Amino acid sequence: LESRRGDLIEVAASETGKIFAEADVEVSEAVDFARYYAAKARELDAIAGAVFVPAAVTVVAPPWNFPLAIPAGGVLAALAAGSGVVFKPAPQARRCAAVIAETLWQAGVPRDLLALVDIEEGELGRALITNDAVDRVILTGAWDTAALFRSWRPDLPLLAETSGKNAMIITPSADLDLAVADLVKSAFGHAGQKCSAASLAILAGPVGRSARFARQLADAVRSLHVGQPTDPLAEVGPVIERPHGKLAWALSELEGDEQWLIEPALAPGDDGSGRLWRPGIRVGVQPGSRFHTEEFFGPVLGIMHAPSLAHAIELQNGVAFGLTAGLHTQNPDDLAV
Repeated sequence: LESRRGDLIEVAASETGKIFAEADVEVSEAVDFARYYAAKARELDAIAGAVFVPAAVTVVAPPWNFPLAIPAGGVLAALAAGSGVVFKPAPQARRCAAVIAETLWQAGVPRDLLALVDIEEGELGRALITNDAVDRVILTGAWDTAALFRSWRPDLPLLAETSGKNAMIITPSADLDLAVADLVKSAFGHAGQKCSAASLAILAGPVGRSARFARQLADAVRSLHVGQPTDPLAEVGPVIERPHGKLAWALSELEGDEQWLIEPALAPGDDGSGRLWRPGIRVGVQPGSRFHTEEFFGPVLGIMHAPSLAHAIELQNGVAFGLTAGLHTQNPDDLAV
């Protein structure tokens, strides 16, 4: 994996739009996974009374948004645990998966132990997941996908990391400079296409009336360098495909009394594909509204206000599913709420 860093960065950039800095880190993470799982596999022999009974076949179904690290992590974990692997990539990242598989084969993993299957996600995908020979599925993806797999096969041993509607709370005691920096990085890193992205900021108390905070947030977002992966200075790259459905709505329409602090728009460097967007910020997001409760996988951030930290936490928890949560404060008492 280390020796093919350049190849892996290149395929992630060309196929999924990963900018250089983000693809490079993914390769490092894949290398870390290889070393970590190898070390953990050796430790299994030290567990007193344990009997080695590996799964015969594990299906690894990774997402497209981290096309190098997450696929490598799932495949390597299953191999280290003694399981054969059927590696089924997301269609949008099939070439990344092919380079990962080729790299592992070249490193000595037998082809009859690691199989790459590039199939569509319809009937063939269902046939794979429901096959009796499959002992386990490792999925990283949408909550709906995990529910679909479970509906196909209720007894399926499913290890799933799913998406979430995530919020960062910013309290009056917070270091606003640091809060803005962290919020912008979380919301717009990877073009907002992270299951862990902070797609909501909940401003507690007077932070919601702070002109300084609003100004700094807007300035920070406007200063982001939006560009194609061929630009080594790019901080925000293209989304995986031309926005449609939910994301198209989130980038173009407001709900109720919402307003644009920064309206998202196609960036000047777009190549005609409609994938390169300047990030946007919508303010006035109301409790129970669509942007409060739904996940939108792209470069758009919503701002909510709460009179207190306790109410902010209620808003943060007022969603059907969440993966990460953030809290910016310098008041130790806030941590006890």
